[in-house]
Amino acid sequence: MSAHVFLKVMKKNFNIDSTDKAIIDQLQHDPSITHSKIAEILGLSQPAIGARIKKLAERGLIATQIGVNFQQIPELNLIRVNLKTTRPEDIMELCEYCPFVINAIKSTGDYNMTLFMASRNLKHLDAVMDRHFRNKPYVFRIQMDLVTSMASPIIFPLNLTVESLVNTDDPCKGNPVCAADRKRAGVRSPEELNLM
Repeated sequence: MSAHVFLKVMKKNFNIDSTDKAIIDQLQHDPSITHSKIAEILGLSQPAIGARIKKLAERGLIATQIGVNFQQIPELNLIRVNLKTTRPEDIMELCEYCPFVINAIKSTGDYNMTLFMASRNLKHLDAVMDRHFRNKPYVFRIQMDLVTSMASPIIFPLNLTVESLVNTDDPCKGNPVCAADRKRAGVRSPEELNLM
């Protein structure tokens, strides 16, 4: 697809022009670039760039996420979990408050859920899998893979305090972060979800 055709598609689908695209390109290349520097590069005023960035953010076309760069911290284990379940909404609910689950994705296909989890200790992740997922009668298959490398940086938010608070055998037992997150989210405990 040529750049001209791409811009026409972007303008039609997202209502962005070549200036918006140039701003997005600059921010993707260097997320810490200032509005003034983008204005200088594009030959526009800083307030005009600021207004466009604000509109792009409000529309969800750009966003900032603070997190851990897993390429730069090899002592953190990042795992991808694929699972098949008849109750993906319940799995999503569990994932909302588990501090070891970074993200959960519902999808089509044989495995209809993908989770990303992280910890310095693989035994913690295995124990979390036992407590939250393997014991559920509505989870039929689980595939766990350790991510060993990535082509581009992956930035994920990560609760760095949770592991200092956990029991070494069962990272979920009495975990104040897990309980506080669950209460704040207003979701049921793993045990309550298992009874249904």
